[in-house]
Amino acid sequence: MFSRIHKELDARQHSNGAVDPRQLPAGGIGWWGGGVGSGQDDYLTFPQGYIVSDTRGLPKKEKPYYLKFHYNPSTVSMSHGLDQANLTPADWQRAESDTGTALLPINSSCSFSLFYDRTYDVLARRDTPQSRYGVMYDVNALYNLVGINSVSRTGGSAGSSSDPDSAPSPDTSDVPETVTGPMQMRPCTAFFGGQDRALFYYGYISNIEIQWVHWTQDMTTQRLSLSITMTGLPQPK
Repeated sequence: MFSRIHKELDARQHSNGAVDPRQLPAGGIGWWGGGVGSGQDDYLTFPQGYIVSDTRGLPKKEKPYYLKFHYNPSTVSMSHGLDQANLTPADWQRAESDTGTALLPINSSCSFSLFYDRTYDVLARRDTPQSRYGVMYDVNALYNLVGINSVSRTGGSAGSSSDPDSAPSPDTSDVPETVTGPMQMRPCTAFFGGQDRALFYYGYISNIEIQWVHWTQDMTTQRLSLSITMTGLPQPK
């Protein structure tokens, strides 16, 4: 585990925010526009999907983390199977006196690829993290979603000095900081289209693969390709 280099990219970031509107019309998506026949066909757009962490069961002050899509995935692959080594009877096959909860093997997955492009954000040179860091801002939101970024508190050395004239160390108080570590199993929901009627999947992100594909002359990352695999979980009521 190590401290983050960029202080703005920390665990307090709960979303990767909006993308420059000039970027969105390419590929037929955007933040504005109406449906077919609304008189706004020239700006016809599709709702963008997103992944949001499930905060049920957590303290109410816990805010969810969002990873908004720039472009919806062209293909979503899902698989379901049976683990023949750990089969359990269905509920209707069990005796009524058996009140235990059946432990089922997790053998359901969903995989898709996303593309992120912050070209216009970077070229605009605004005073925003999206403009300064490009798609690193989107990756940091993903890291917060899966628990790679977490808040740690580091303190000074234990004990006191034997010198009565020594001043107290400035490191004696806990200082919160964001550190990077392993992924965590955090339940979340992926909405492919940004609405309840769209395709969605509930589970936890079990694998991510990031390919940085384009930089500016000063090595600010502009584009990346992201592959995500989710492991399915029973959807809570």
